[in-house]
Amino acid sequence: NHLAHRICLVPHIDSNNTFHFEPISRHLRDGDNPIHVGRPTNRPAVNARFTNKISFDSKVLSRFHAEIWSDNGKFYIKDTKSSSGTFLNDRRLSPAGSESAPHQLKHGDIVQFGVNYKGGTEDIWKSVKIRIEVGRDLQ
Repeated sequence: NHLAHRICLVPHIDSNNTFHFEPISRHLRDGDNPIHVGRPTNRPAVNARFTNKISFDSKVLSRFHAEIWSDNGKFYIKDTKSSSGTFLNDRRLSPAGSESAPHQLKHGDIVQFGVNYKGGTEDIWKSVKIRIEVGRDLQ
């Protein structure tokens, strides 16, 4: 009789350099495997509803960039040694290549994976900015 807690990752559009994606919703129970956020390895990003992987096709994300999980009815995030960083409300969670401590996610928080990168004549690789929405618990 464990409750599933709903989290929705909604694109945070703040400029033309924003990575666009459809909102992604997940239901997590305390103790479930964490959601792994990263870049797809060798196939296009597929964010099926019932998988614990969320991928964004942007080269500023590491393959295994961050994790999100539920504990005691609250959501947490940590950077899993990404090179370009995970930011919570504009604060970087850990130095490049270092795993961060867990940080609680609250409704309305802004999470950013990576930083925008433009190299010479290359395309801009956009960071992924997300607004966190925490929903009702489900039986």
